[in-house]
Amino acid sequence: MGKTIVILVDNKRRDLRGAALIAHHLQRMGANVFLEPLEAYRAVLPAYRPDLIVFNHLLASHLANYSGRLREIGVKVAVLPNESLLYNPDVMRFNSRRYNDNVHLDVYCCWNEIQRQCVLQNGYDPKTTRVEVVGNPKFDFYFPPWNRPYKEPAGNHARPRILLCTNFCLANYKETPREVADKLFDIWRKHIPAYRDYWGAIEANHRSRARLLEFLMAILKANRYEVILRPHPGEHFPFYENWIRQLEPELKTHLHFAPDGPIYPLILNCDLEISCETCTTALESWLCGKPTMELVFERHPMFYHKEVVGLNVECETPESLVSEIERQLANPSQPEFRAAREQHIKKWCASPRGDSSERIARLFLEIAQQANPQFDGKLDWSDRRRGLKLRVLKKFGLPCFWDPILPLKAAFLPRKYQEKKRVQNKNIRPADVRMAMAEIAACAESQKEK
Repeated sequence: MGKTIVILVDNKRRDLRGAALIAHHLQRMGANVFLEPLEAYRAVLPAYRPDLIVFNHLLASHLANYSGRLREIGVKVAVLPNESLLYNPDVMRFNSRRYNDNVHLDVYCCWNEIQRQCVLQNGYDPKTTRVEVVGNPKFDFYFPPWNRPYKEPAGNHARPRILLCTNFCLANYKETPREVADKLFDIWRKHIPAYRDYWGAIEANHRSRARLLEFLMAILKANRYEVILRPHPGEHFPFYENWIRQLEPELKTHLHFAPDGPIYPLILNCDLEISCETCTTALESWLCGKPTMELVFERHPMFYHKEVVGLNVECETPESLVSEIERQLANPSQPEFRAAREQHIKKWCASPRGDSSERIARLFLEIAQQANPQFDGKLDWSDRRRGLKLRVLKKFGLPCFWDPILPLKAAFLPRKYQEKKRVQNKNIRPADVRMAMAEIAACAESQKEK
């Protein structure tokens, strides 16, 4: 009987396919694997009785305390962060901390050695917690064979394809009740000096998002490109949808709004990627050999980091954008940046080569094989109820957090329920998991045939 491993997925747009690729390798190694939304962390224990549960963090009291309960039962715990390009040292230290003494962790997966050192300095004992540098499994999709389902034939589009990736996750907090932002930054501002003026950062992000539309309009009016607009998975999509809806028809002709689906095909098939100040999508584009540009706004320290200054072509005004795009398309290899980008990728991402997900799978299976959980007498009525609810709703294709009247509540009280609606929209459903696993299985099968 294979070991049972549950991987909790925080955001389907950002994290699902990376988790599914790890699950594919684990299944090939004989493990039973379940992908569930992070919000189901309590339900997966009674539903699957796992040997190992994988979290993306244990930085909240409810998750930290729950990991302590898992230790008592004998369930192994892993952390695989979904974001580790934390250039601010205070942010890196804070995000690598032990939340409290109840935290139990058997293995911590790091993107880079900087993060590994922070984890160890924050009190994780290497005698009880393995701290391993494994890179980012999501980057495997930029390497064969996992990039094959996403790559189009060369010259598949008539116009140069410009991918514009936005990064304004804080902007919408300017339009929600102030207490929402206060709650979000309540702990961060106490420990991270750069976050103390979080409202100033929100306002700067809000202004920059508005300024972005001027850059976007400059590209559209040039009428030379196929433009793909990709918002960050954590952004408020209606802002862009409303703006696009009001555009003149001729400006919409070659504009494609792509809020959903994986980022991989968008990067793999573009001719130029444009990011908004510091953004992981630029680094991902370097992995594919794509030219990159960076739109510069207010250089706020929360969004603009010196570690990536000089690694992208910067553009500060909409008036100069089109001419700069033309220059970069004329020399897409950007040789002047190559050596520095390679060093950056080595330092912050452990030099990706397409095998991170498989190495993580082997690590998880090794940890799971050491588990001997004892569930008898440890699960109460509320546990069993949650587990039953997860299984029943899953049979109907619904997640365990499903609220049938949330759309109605959000329609009548949009400000009150906006955050709950956002959380529900980012979580995976059974159909999402099946689709992602099927894509990866088909890719693996085609590789065998070759």
